[in-house]
Amino acid sequence: MGMRIDGSEGFLAGATAATEYTGPVAVTSLWFAGQAIRLVRPAEPDRLLDDPEVVAWNRRDEYMPYWAYLWPAACLLAETVARATWPEPGPSAALEIGCGLGLAGLVGVARGLRVVFSDYDPAPLDFVTRSAAENGFDAARFATRLLDWRTLPDERFPIILGSDVLYEARLVPLVANLLERMLAPGGLGLIASPFRASAHEFPAAVESRGLTCRAEPATAQSEDGAPIQGMIYRVTRAGAGFDSHVRQKNQRV
Repeated sequence: MGMRIDGSEGFLAGATAATEYTGPVAVTSLWFAGQAIRLVRPAEPDRLLDDPEVVAWNRRDEYMPYWAYLWPAACLLAETVARATWPEPGPSAALEIGCGLGLAGLVGVARGLRVVFSDYDPAPLDFVTRSAAENGFDAARFATRLLDWRTLPDERFPIILGSDVLYEARLVPLVANLLERMLAPGGLGLIASPFRASAHEFPAAVESRGLTCRAEPATAQSEDGAPIQGMIYRVTRAGAGFDSHVRQKNQRV
């Protein structure tokens, strides 16, 4: 299995609670720009919503286990990652925030990135590990971490990925602050959103922190072939030009 990293400052050594899914599991094959990914996920994610422990956690911390669903923005980000030309030689470290099922990060591993999958709840990280094994990924190419956006570590990454992490307006300053603190000089953040109104203030929030943000239209297909549309917020920090090496193979999605 991939490395589980706990105990670092800001990366919680143990969540105050954790969801537990005990229902049937599905393994789905998905394709992004010709890249096949096998995704392990709950077959009946709604089971979690009625769990008394989940209800209690929500009352304490407004938390819901949305990680168990495959959201459209995850496909948008996965397509973007699959189409990007990542720099050579050698692997680049990427952090996926609020990773949930980790679809975009799994595509990143398949494309040669070394990915740290992070989430507030340990349950999705177990599914990510199962998906990595299902795809035959080298355990040295990924790690999982618990991460609370309110308590950030003193660590930076050249690539930060996030899909549908702006689904409520209260999350916008948290994600913007995370990018300010954790995006390396010359780094690239790719944040996918399916045209949520809550994300409209994100570019201004990022730019007020000294970063640049460009909103680009994105398209992808759902697992049943339906078209998905949304935005990719491309966040960059001045410095050694990592972002200049990350180009799209065809038109930007």
